[in-house]
Amino acid sequence: MTRITEHWTPEYISVGFIARRCGVSNSTVLRWISTGQLPAFRLPAGHFRVGLADFSDFLEKYHMSPDNPPT
Repeated sequence: MTRITEHWTPEYISVGFIARRCGVSNSTVLRWISTGQLPAFRLPAGHFRVGLADFSDFLEKYHMSPDNPPT
C-alpha cells in the first residue's frame, strides 16, 4: 500500500520567522515593514504577517538569501 503524505506550507509567516531566516532582529524586520520595503498586514492582536510570496520577492529584490544573512 502506497502512503501519500502532504506537506503543509504556510501562506503567511511571522516577523520572528523572517528575522531568524535572515539573521536579523525582529526590530529590523519591523523597520522593513514600516518603510514599505516588506509588505505585511496586521492581525487584530497587533502582530504582523507577511505573505510567503512577498517574502520571496523581498529576498530577490534585495539580493538576500535566507540562508546567508546580510553583512
